[in-house]
Amino acid sequence: MRLGIHLSIGQGLKRTMEEALDLDCNCVQIFSKNPRGWNAGKFDQGGADFVRENRKERGIDPWVVHATYLVNPCSPDEDLYSRSLSSLELEVGRAEAMGADFFVIHPGNTKGSSSQEAINRLQKSLDFLLGKFHAISFLVEGMAGRGSELGGDFLELSKIVSPFAPEKVGICLDTCHLFAAGFDIRTEEGWRSTLDKFFAHIDHQRLGLIHVNDSVYPLGAKKDRHTHLGKGEIGVEGFRAMVNRPELRNIPLILETPGEARKEGQNNLEFLRNL
Repeated sequence: MRLGIHLSIGQGLKRTMEEALDLDCNCVQIFSKNPRGWNAGKFDQGGADFVRENRKERGIDPWVVHATYLVNPCSPDEDLYSRSLSSLELEVGRAEAMGADFFVIHPGNTKGSSSQEAINRLQKSLDFLLGKFHAISFLVEGMAGRGSELGGDFLELSKIVSPFAPEKVGICLDTCHLFAAGFDIRTEEGWRSTLDKFFAHIDHQRLGLIHVNDSVYPLGAKKDRHTHLGKGEIGVEGFRAMVNRPELRNIPLILETPGEARKEGQNNLEFLRNL
């Protein structure tokens, strides 16, 4: 299986890749800039070149870049929408420069507009990015469905991605988000039912990645709070069922659990391997 961790780039991209190898990861996710601010620091071009030239040879595939948290690519506010597109353009440019396979994007918040209006704006954002960047694929992340968040159910995700080629725009699932949205993935039967519902709306080819996180909050709480695997409400048997689902065997699994990669992250990786 492809197992990895979301890692920091604070010490440079070369060090990030070295850390991934030290942790025995064969896939990785990063942010290309500060995820909680608009300003972008200087880009590590040398590190990006190193990653692009070496990571597949060293067994890290895929390399994933996640969009920062402030962007809202479906916003009805023109200023925020424009600012979000500008940030995404920079971030995807950085991702492509390091040879990333996937760029994960949260669908955004409708902010009082209708779901269809928000979907239209998100699709316009994706059209813009696809027109500029041709060597990377986009994954729209399924969300917990809290408030006016877009992408909390499979039908909505299907509407978002359906106009695009499956190899260019796919889906990233998150176990904590699924559970928070009301999908009971604590058992083998729960996973079977959830995946049957997902694939009834979305082609198998579009599932590109799963974020693996336990949930602090109970089923259907619409609250996105990650915790360590087997320590939350999903529990050990839920993750055992996930890693043994035949239709998920070739889907990369990346941890976004709290704590440091070399301590808690490594423990969570070993937890998955042991299942």
